[in-house]
Amino acid sequence: METFTGNDLLEPIEIYRSRLKDAFHDNAEKQFQEMTDRAKTNVQANQDFCKIYYDEMAIVNRLKRSRNWRIFFLVMTFILVTAAMVLGVLFVIGKIDVANAILFGVLCFVAGIGLIVLAIFLIKKITELQSEINKHLEIAEKAKADAWNEMLSLFNLYEYNMAASLMTKTTPLLQLDPVFDGEKYEFLHEKYGYEAYQGNDISTVFVQSGSILGNPFVFEKNYVQTMRDHTYSGHLTISWTERVYDGNGKSHTEHRTQTLTAYYAAPEPCYYLDTWLIYGNEAAPNLSFSRYPTNVNNMSDKQIERFVKKTDKKLDKKVAKDLTDGDDTTNFTKMDNDEFDALFGGIDRDNEVEYRLLFTPLAQKNMLALLKGKEVGFGDDFIFKKKKKLNYIKSQHQQNSDSLDKDPETLKHFDWKEAKAIFVNYCDKYLKDVFFDLAPLISIPLYQQHKTIEYMYENKFNHNVTQAEAEAAANSHNINFFKHPATRSLGVILKSRFMKQEEDSDICEITAHSFQGFDRVEYVPVVGGDGKTHMVPVPWIEYDPISKVTPILVKDTKQDKVTFDQSYGSGGFNDLLNKFNSTGDIIYKKRIFSFIMKDKN
Repeated sequence: METFTGNDLLEPIEIYRSRLKDAFHDNAEKQFQEMTDRAKTNVQANQDFCKIYYDEMAIVNRLKRSRNWRIFFLVMTFILVTAAMVLGVLFVIGKIDVANAILFGVLCFVAGIGLIVLAIFLIKKITELQSEINKHLEIAEKAKADAWNEMLSLFNLYEYNMAASLMTKTTPLLQLDPVFDGEKYEFLHEKYGYEAYQGNDISTVFVQSGSILGNPFVFEKNYVQTMRDHTYSGHLTISWTERVYDGNGKSHTEHRTQTLTAYYAAPEPCYYLDTWLIYGNEAAPNLSFSRYPTNVNNMSDKQIERFVKKTDKKLDKKVAKDLTDGDDTTNFTKMDNDEFDALFGGIDRDNEVEYRLLFTPLAQKNMLALLKGKEVGFGDDFIFKKKKKLNYIKSQHQQNSDSLDKDPETLKHFDWKEAKAIFVNYCDKYLKDVFFDLAPLISIPLYQQHKTIEYMYENKFNHNVTQAEAEAAANSHNINFFKHPATRSLGVILKSRFMKQEEDSDICEITAHSFQGFDRVEYVPVVGGDGKTHMVPVPWIEYDPISKVTPILVKDTKQDKVTFDQSYGSGGFNDLLNKFNSTGDIIYKKRIFSFIMKDKN
């Protein structure tokens, strides 16, 4: 296995391109093979069944093409028979010459008989072909089922954190944890000021913690509820009569109608997924700033040059303004590198000295390469906020990805070769998605030079499972077990509250926050074509918050899936189910075992 050192992180784009990408890919292939060996999967038998399946499906497709052509000819035959009969009748009706009529009628009749015979032949052939198709389909499906059976032992090893485990295996400089445990939470909380969010508008659906050279980070994938105005519409048809004069001065009465449309805006809840990377580092501890994407990776060199010049002029004005505002603490000073100032931003920084300590010439070089390097990564698609000791990264690529919490079920395939390709491709994507969220942090050498010493936290974490992991476990269950029966909103926010420890398990209350809806009608005045004001009814929904509390038990098994499956019957899990009256909805995910309880304890 290739060895990586701390110096390898000094130029993250180069290390990813030249070594890490290939090393991770190779390790993914090795891990798949190791899993195959561990599962004792008979690859040859699987491939033999797959060959039968593919061969039979090739025959099926060939027979289907032949059948479809005959169906086409059959349809055309029926069309011709019908046309012959219609033409014959029309000719007979339209002709006085009886002899000619009889002759043409006989010809049409003979043609019709011939076509009918052809149709019977085609129907017989189509039936035979369909019988052959069904026979080969049966063989193919049997072979496919046998191929699946050969893969079951391998699929039993599939877990949510398969790709995460490869990160540490490939480079110990970047470590990903099996679970976000109490020790890592307390480390982030006490040393860096990280807090679990307690509001009712955000629920954690997945969490992944880890570290870069000992400095901790956590990915949070959250389900967020917010309010927005929804515009409702209503309609009212009106009618009236009016006297109209023509060009000669004469008048007449006309009846007119008009459909009036009115609009009414009212708040409604909306929901979306939001993924952030939160990283703790004590370097530049008094500095805060924020930056947002500039779309630089989609600019040409000339466009970048113009953008930099335009931004530089704006910064000159900011410098002049800050010097004359009478507040020495907010004086903005430009960097020597105009391109970095323009493309990275960070204009709202509040500590110029620490900002320059952080963004050395090498850090600026790395960051600019990251922002403009769409050929290797994703370019400038990330928000970067620093608040003292905590750094926040939000990338567009991560919002559109499911690589962090990819369901292992979606990686399965009956063909071992295809399953391997799917697994390796997923791992490649996982590395790219995760690494280029970490890349803005890795681009700063001071962060890598500031290595955290082995930590000791003062207060013992009094839970077995963190709030984030408890919420993630709850969100893995069927939402119908939690939501209030009167829920009308599209989403539900689950919040976990620790209740008590039950030995090495936690009992938590999961509060499902949602909205009930009441049908309302707003009458909006609209002036019609008759010159009068009409009250147009606009139906709308008034949303009021509601909640429901459900108890849940969560336990960090500290076991991989195979060990858990083997120890389920004898590991005390059934005792927990019986003791706490489980609903039967049981989940094991990423080492966390959980079930919904029927009654509070």
